[in-house]
Amino acid sequence: MKEVLHTKRFDSHPPPAGIWIDIEDIGVEGLIIDLVKSPSFFDFDDRDFKIVHDVTINCSLSRSEHDVYLKGKVSTTLEFRCGRCIDNFIEDIDTEFSAEYIPEKKEYHKEEIELGESELNVYYYEGGRLDIFPSVMDQILLSIPIKPLCNENCLGLCPHCGQKLNIHKCSCKEEDGDNRFSILKRIQH
Repeated sequence: MKEVLHTKRFDSHPPPAGIWIDIEDIGVEGLIIDLVKSPSFFDFDDRDFKIVHDVTINCSLSRSEHDVYLKGKVSTTLEFRCGRCIDNFIEDIDTEFSAEYIPEKKEYHKEEIELGESELNVYYYEGGRLDIFPSVMDQILLSIPIKPLCNENCLGLCPHCGQKLNIHKCSCKEEDGDNRFSILKRIQH
């Protein structure tokens, strides 16, 4: 994979970190971008997962006047902690997405607006460049399961002794039902 490099100067100072695209580089035939970024390029330090392999980004951009349309794919490998047995495991993600970039209008920031479902993949840009980094970050986050599991049939931990039940069955006595309702067992009909 090759990385598209833009050597143009932006105003009098370089752009902030991101994946910046010059709008004028998106010609009539569009623009194809193939990138490989290292895990350190992404800041997910405060999350319950980490990126363990390079992130591959393949995008095609097209434009209609000032609006830019992106169709892309993000692939990488993530490491999670299982929500049942607390073992670490890795999982590949390979997600396709689309986004629309429209010129930023200042009046949108004056008050809160409610976004419809069709507007969830809309991003704003100003000037002659746009940053596709936020849409790539969003796609990685959207691929994260709510409760990561090392496998669907993970048995988890024994609630009494903490034994990992995928490895060995423990000798703890299984209790029937919820202890909070044990008083009800003594009530005679």
